[in-house]
Amino acid sequence: MRKLKLIMFFFLMTGWVFAQDATPTPSPIVSDLMTGPTPTPQVIKNWSVASVPWDVWFDKNARVTVKPDYVHFFWTAQSYQGNFEGKGKKVRLAEAALEMVKRLYPKDATADLIKVDIMYVLEFDNYGRPNWFRLKKVAHMEFSREKALKLTEKKAGLSEALIDKIFTQCNLL
Repeated sequence: MRKLKLIMFFFLMTGWVFAQDATPTPSPIVSDLMTGPTPTPQVIKNWSVASVPWDVWFDKNARVTVKPDYVHFFWTAQSYQGNFEGKGKKVRLAEAALEMVKRLYPKDATADLIKVDIMYVLEFDNYGRPNWFRLKKVAHMEFSREKALKLTEKKAGLSEALIDKIFTQCNLL
C-alpha cells in the first residue's frame, strides 16, 4: 500500500511539474536594454537627420555610462540595420552617433571625450536578454563633444571630409 501511495504521489507531482508554465521571465536587473517587443524595422528611403525618429530608435536600445575621463554610448541597432548598409553607411552611422550624444548626454557629465559603440545583437538567451558573446560590432567612434557640436552647429548633414575632422577614431567593422 505504501508503494502504491508513493507511485501515485510521483505521478501527481510529475503532472503538476509539466503543467507549469515553462516560459522564463526576464530578470528585472537587465530588463532596461533590449527586452520587450522589438521595434518594427524601419528603412528610411530619403535619409536626412530630421526624418529619422531618433528618440524611438534610441529608446530601450541605448545605454550611457559616465566614466571619469569619457562618456560611453552603447547602441544596439539591429532593428534599424537596413539604414546602415551600402552606400552612405559611414555618414549615417556618424550621424546616428552624433544624434545619440546630442539627445542622451547626461546633464551631470563633464567629460568631453565621447566613445560610441554601435552593435547588432545576433542572438538572445532564453530570458530575452542579449547574448553578449553573439554581438556584431558595427562601429566604434571616438570624438570630442565640444568639437563635434562646434563643427556641426550650422550643418544640415555630414560629409566624409567633415567626419574626418570630427572623429579621432571612426572604425566601421
